[in-house]
Amino acid sequence: MMEHSTYHKLVIAAANLLRQKGYAGTGISDILKNADVTRGSLYHHFPGGKSDLAIAAAHYSADQLLRHIEVACKKAHAAGGDYQDAMIELCKKIYEIYESNVNWRFMTVSATLQDGGKRNELFSREARKLGEKIKLKAIAEGAKFGLSEEESYMPLRKAMLMLEGGWLLGRVQNNPLPMQWVLQFVEEEKKLQEMRSQLSATLVHDYSQP
Repeated sequence: MMEHSTYHKLVIAAANLLRQKGYAGTGISDILKNADVTRGSLYHHFPGGKSDLAIAAAHYSADQLLRHIEVACKKAHAAGGDYQDAMIELCKKIYEIYESNVNWRFMTVSATLQDGGKRNELFSREARKLGEKIKLKAIAEGAKFGLSEEESYMPLRKAMLMLEGGWLLGRVQNNPLPMQWVLQFVEEEKKLQEMRSQLSATLVHDYSQP
C-alpha cells in the first residue's frame, strides 16, 4: 500500500507543478519536495526520471477530465437535459476547480509538455493518444443522447477550446473573469439554441395551417 501511495503522491505532485510551471520549469527537486518522497523512490517508480513521470502525470490529468465529462453527462441526462446541458455542467465544474485551486489546476498536463526539448516528439505522441481518448469518451457519452460522432465531439471540442483560452487569458490578466465569460458563453449558446428551436417549431406550425 505504501508503494502505491508513493507512486500517486509523485504523480499528483508532478501534475500540479507541471500545470503551474511547465516541463522546463519543473525540477526533480521541486517534485520531491512537493510529494515529500525520496529521490530513490522517484526512480524506483519512474526509471526514466522526469520524462516518465510527466507522461504519467499527463495520463492522470486526462483521466480526471474524463471523469468530469462522464459526471457532467450523467447529471444532465438525469435532469432530462441534452448534450449541451452536459457541456454547461462540465464548464461549471471546471470553473469551480479553477476558482478554488489557485486558478490553474484544471488544465490538462499534456498542454504544458510541449516545451520538453528533445522529448517533444515523445510527449506529442502521448498528447495525441490522450486527445484521441478524450474524443472517444465524448463520442460514447454523446451516443447516450442519440448524437452522431461529429455531433458529440464538436461541442466538447468547442468547450475545451474556450476553457483553455479562458484559462490562458485569466493567467495573463491575473483575473478569473475570462473563465466566467466561458461559462456565460455556453449558457447563452444554450438559450439561443432553445430560441431557434422554438422559432422553428412556430414557423412549421404557421406554415402548416390552411
